[in-house]
Amino acid sequence: MLLLRVVTRFASATALAVLCGACPDADAERPNVLFIAVDTLRADRLGCYGNARGLTPHIDRLAAAGVRFSDATSHAPWTLPAFASLFTSLYPTEHGAGGNLLEFKALPASVPTLAERFHDAGYATAAITNVDFLGPSFGLARGFQHHDSVYYQSNEEVRRADATTDAALAWLDSRGSGPWLLFVHYFDAHASYDPPAEFRARFASAEDQQSSWRFGSRTELVSLRQKKLVLEPDVMRRAEALYDAEVAFVDDQIGRLLDTTHALDPARRTVIVLTSDHGEEFLDHGSWEHGHSVYQELVHVPLIVAAPGRLAPAVVQAPVRHVDVAPTLCELADLPLAPTFRGRSLLDLVSGGTPPPTQCLAEGAFIGPPLRAWRHGYDKLIVSDVRGVELFDLAADPRETHDRSRDEFPRATELLGELELADKAFARAHGLSVELSDAERARLAELGYTDR
Repeated sequence: MLLLRVVTRFASATALAVLCGACPDADAERPNVLFIAVDTLRADRLGCYGNARGLTPHIDRLAAAGVRFSDATSHAPWTLPAFASLFTSLYPTEHGAGGNLLEFKALPASVPTLAERFHDAGYATAAITNVDFLGPSFGLARGFQHHDSVYYQSNEEVRRADATTDAALAWLDSRGSGPWLLFVHYFDAHASYDPPAEFRARFASAEDQQSSWRFGSRTELVSLRQKKLVLEPDVMRRAEALYDAEVAFVDDQIGRLLDTTHALDPARRTVIVLTSDHGEEFLDHGSWEHGHSVYQELVHVPLIVAAPGRLAPAVVQAPVRHVDVAPTLCELADLPLAPTFRGRSLLDLVSGGTPPPTQCLAEGAFIGPPLRAWRHGYDKLIVSDVRGVELFDLAADPRETHDRSRDEFPRATELLGELELADKAFARAHGLSVELSDAERARLAELGYTDR
């Protein structure tokens, strides 16, 4: 096993505060921001989103104290473009980061990021991440003064949630004074699924509770993409239970992070946001994993925002988008929005004001031909070279089992026209070609992101 840990630090928070004109009185009024992202987390695994298995008591506690957005959409079904949209408030076609198995594209340096916005305002900024896509080579590390990245040679061994939380707490303990933005990325729910024994015993299928069986190795991922892996329903059932156990383990560690954050911030001036980049499929539409479709199991993600003193606990049913997250955090921190931001702050919606636009774009499969989904309210259009055009009513058919495109051809045509009009309005970005090192290419191959 080869482990690469990269920790980068730039100017101190004190020096940055001086450079940015911040003063202690101003700092005392500005909230900290804890941004938690659980890679590959399906929304329907959280108790607060209706799951009855008791997997996520700590996240549920956070949701009860904050605002839970029940219908949040990610803009891509895989890591790189999804996080790029979160950090830039732009759709993948606008920021350019993504690509596919043949050629990955990095975020252009000209596209401003959320971390840069906070960094330039005098915040101490840090990121704890566990996959190359969130590292410097792909442009998503820009703006983070402290960047603690652990990259493994194989997806059989990754930094687990307890070690990820340890790294986050270590930075919090050493950060100094002044406001901060901390991004914490948990990777455990991503394949392969091999939960710690305690959580395996509680949530795995009966035959796996005392075994060492795991699922989702690089060999299995590549076999799937080469259409050589037979997805037996019983195996998928067992794999899904292991995935649930991984989610429960991450929740346990998020609880530890939240408890310590609250202890360090008795005045409760820390804004906390929790979301995921995308979900995971378990035969919902006949396949497994992610990156291959834009159905709801991959693009419906949890989104919880807690801001004590600013936001009363609530559940928002209206559709919202990942591009709305960065503007929301900027408004909560009283920072000006970047003029490039596509999204809108959700604070007005939470207070009963005008909701953001109900149109939403998801795109960017890294496996197979290009995929695009255009959503207007609860109508969702999917366009692909393989299936052509599909139309779903998410209010009546949230699992997307009945294609209405033939029965409601005029509506499908109308949405297709909206998508074409939006394309004309987008300022398209062409992501930067990434010259991966041999080590980076090998790591991504072992994680299943290339088949070479």
